Amino acid sequence: MKRRLVFLGIALVMAGFSSCASTSAAKAETGSSVWKISKNGQTLFLGGSVHILREQDFPLPPEFDRAFEESAALILEADISQAENEETAAVIAALMLLPEGQTLESLLSADVYGQLADKCAEFGIAIEALARFKPALVINLLTVLEIQQFGFVQQGVDMYYLAKAQEAGKELGFFETLEEQILMLAGMGDGYEDDFVRYSLGEFGESESEITALVSDWRQGVPAAAEASLTSMKDQWPVIYQELVLRRNAAWLPRIEAYLASEPVELVIVGLMHLHGDDGLLRQLMNSGCTVEQVR
Repeated sequence: MKRRLVFLGIALVMAGFSSCASTSAAKAETGSSVWKISKNGQTLFLGGSVHILREQDFPLPPEFDRAFEESAALILEADISQAENEETAAVIAALMLLPEGQTLESLLSADVYGQLADKCAEFGIAIEALARFKPALVINLLTVLEIQQFGFVQQGVDMYYLAKAQEAGKELGFFETLEEQILMLAGMGDGYEDDFVRYSLGEFGESESEITALVSDWRQGVPAAAEASLTSMKDQWPVIYQELVLRRNAAWLPRIEAYLASEPVELVIVGLMHLHGDDGLLRQLMNSGCTVEQVR
């Protein structure tokens, strides 16, 4: 689950998914996953998103609302709402498929294909119905179905504020297109499909405790769970770490710095694990001379 958590939100597009926190819990928290970034008299807010939440995770921590109210623009990874557009949905569907003449059964070894078929059957899916889908997308579909069992069926932080920004008429910006995100996800494991699927299947069963810990840390602005996941991915799957985390952070950083250097104030929301760790955006912004303060 550690690796799967990083790109779980992208899987929601493929899967077709578009009681409140207690008062005592809210009082116990001293901060959340929102940071005020300042340099040369300019400011923006940088927030970490968990891309899918439970009903009990709402309302979101008040620090997010404060940052949203003080910002004139919202910047997200991608416009996930575009998945509802028929033309975009058709493009996404094509990106999910294996090349003509290739199937999961022909791509995977008999042993791994059998394991994947068994896991699909656990969720009531005949693997034949997914025969043309790329392995990474099948794994992520199963991940979404698994965490739904734990109540994670609501929108995440980014989708929640996208809707609010659209309603308020705020300026919007996006780091990537939806097609780019799907293409990146679909390519996970290319060239080593057996190892990718076998390892991913081995992570099932650990999901509830790990995603619960991640959400708890996100709510309080604590990096422990995210950093453990990042370390695990970096050690065990350096190619995926490079593609999902390192490359994207490097592409986003100069754009965040450009937003910071200009008016108006923006709220930038990206996946939580892009913020933490030695290669995280918070560390890199500090290294570039920014003042980074957790919003409380």
